[in-house]
Amino acid sequence: MAKGYENTPTVVVVRVPVRGGLLMVRRALPGEGHGQLALPGGYQMLGQTWREAGAREVLEETGVVISAEALHLLAVETTPDRKQNLIFCQAPPTEVKGAFSHDQEIAEVVVIHAPVETAFPLHTAMVDDFFKSSGYS
Repeated sequence: MAKGYENTPTVVVVRVPVRGGLLMVRRALPGEGHGQLALPGGYQMLGQTWREAGAREVLEETGVVISAEALHLLAVETTPDRKQNLIFCQAPPTEVKGAFSHDQEIAEVVVIHAPVETAFPLHTAMVDDFFKSSGYS
C-alpha cells in the first residue's frame, strides 16, 4: 500500500519597488485577508522555479512585468500555522507607465510610501523592512 504525503505548499511573495514606493494589492478573495493589503504573490506551480512563479504572480495580480531572473531572495519563512512556506523576494526598482491591471483575486493595486499593516504578519514585517532598509522611514 502506497503512503500518501501531505506536502507544505510554497508561496512566492514579491516586493516590487515602483514610483518611489512599494507595490501592494488589496485582496478580493473571500476568507483570510479579504479587503486588506498584501504584497503580490501566490503559489509556485509544479514545473516553475520560484523566480518564475514570483514574476507570474506579479503580472497576474498587478499587470507589472518583472524579470524572473532579476528576483533576489530575501527570506524563507513558514507561516505560524505551519501550512505554507513563504519565499520572500525582491525585484529591482521597476518603471511602470500607465494604470495597473489585476485579476479577479485582487480588488485594487496601490503603491504605498510608508509602512502599513497588511493582511498577514509576515508581509507586514517585510514591508517594514523594505522602508527601513530603503531609507524611507
